[in-house]
Amino acid sequence: MMPERTQKIINAYPLRLKKPVRLVLFTSERGCTACPDMLGTVQAIKKHFDKIALESYDLVMDRDKSQQYGIQQVPAVVLQGGDSETVTFYGLIEDVFLKILMDTVLSLSDTKRWFPDDVLRALKHLAHDVKIQVFVESDCPLCRPVAETAIGLALESRFIYSDIIVASDYPELIKKYKMTTLPKTIFGENLHMDGHVTESEFLEMIFEAEGLKPGTDRRCLVCSRSSQDIICSNCKTRIQAEAIDHKTRTEKGMQLS
Repeated sequence: MMPERTQKIINAYPLRLKKPVRLVLFTSERGCTACPDMLGTVQAIKKHFDKIALESYDLVMDRDKSQQYGIQQVPAVVLQGGDSETVTFYGLIEDVFLKILMDTVLSLSDTKRWFPDDVLRALKHLAHDVKIQVFVESDCPLCRPVAETAIGLALESRFIYSDIIVASDYPELIKKYKMTTLPKTIFGENLHMDGHVTESEFLEMIFEAEGLKPGTDRRCLVCSRSSQDIICSNCKTRIQAEAIDHKTRTEKGMQLS
């Protein structure tokens, strides 16, 4: 039976979406104790919103779909918008991260602008896919802003794919990546950052994961001035200030509406 707090979180959101959103759930009948609960949650989300397309697949039996979406662990919920923006949530999504999942549904159905112009300008230089994995827990105070930044980047760029992973549901991954601190963010295959990650650090790590090395291009990706770093120090400072201001104005706008 779905917890009352889960239904309460879902019910707090508006019923109508501006554009359709696809939810793709991956589960397994073997060894996945969280899968039935996650199925109940996504069915409740489907029932709540008016423009949700829900698909459900078995990790093993529907191997073609698992490979299509790059799913290797269950439960997994892929959120996909009309322009193929994709964010994937792994594990039993509850409490804080259920709210983030619901916020992501709303963002995919709308035209929310996640970042100021400097960040968007830098993202236009991306030419190859980059995967971001953020390992989180609901009781981790630093996890939410890092997860939200990763989600926003995936929604702004078709080359970025973000996974939000509830670490405690995957002890084998905790062991594999030798996790001692959360959040833990992995860019590409082997670039790791523990703890808080700023917007400018996200950009630097994304371009390093893509293959661009500091000093290779000798120009800042934001302002195009000569720089030994991927993003020059002046732009790093400006990006952080603009990101904080943008987030503050967005939150005030949500409160007023």
